[in-house]
Amino acid sequence: MGRRKPSKERKAAATDSATVDLVDWLSKNPDAIDLIQEIGDALAGPVVQELDKSFGGGEPREARRQLTNHFWCDLLIAMAEAIEKLSKSLNRIPEYVTTVIMQSRQNEGRGALLNALVGLAVRTAWEPIKSMIHTAGIEELQRTCRILAVLICPAPEDHKAVQDGALLPLAQEGMLEISKERLEQVFPADWVHRLREGLGGA
Repeated sequence: MGRRKPSKERKAAATDSATVDLVDWLSKNPDAIDLIQEIGDALAGPVVQELDKSFGGGEPREARRQLTNHFWCDLLIAMAEAIEKLSKSLNRIPEYVTTVIMQSRQNEGRGALLNALVGLAVRTAWEPIKSMIHTAGIEELQRTCRILAVLICPAPEDHKAVQDGALLPLAQEGMLEISKERLEQVFPADWVHRLREGLGGA
């Protein structure tokens, strides 16, 4: 004989118990409280304001009431799932980068490198770059990598990967009108030179 399905009351009791456990955990993790408040404020503030502006018409409260039937929790769960997928994708980035480097070198007839050597360099470089995603944001970090690639490349005109992967996107952003003289005003004069030397004349 199969087990009986739990009653609605028992499900509610179990959920209440889980909520109490969460509140207890939060009391020991104040940083999490701050983050939860930040996201909650974003939903209750700018998000609701945008919805009221676009869909509220003369009755913003009525439009909002339509979203009370589990919409916000659906939104947060979907966000959490998307973040999990992003996190898994981030963990695969070193493998992808290694493959791109190996293919790029082969396509451009550059000297072959040991796959393990490239993989180790990529994995080691990825750790500090990955941590910057949280502070700088993905787009800013992407732009930073592109700019740095252009600055350290000894001959971007001969390096198709730098042309296609850095110069072209930066030009599309309207960033390549900056002269070398102005770059030297932004960075210490010998910084790029020292960086290139440190990277073995990369």
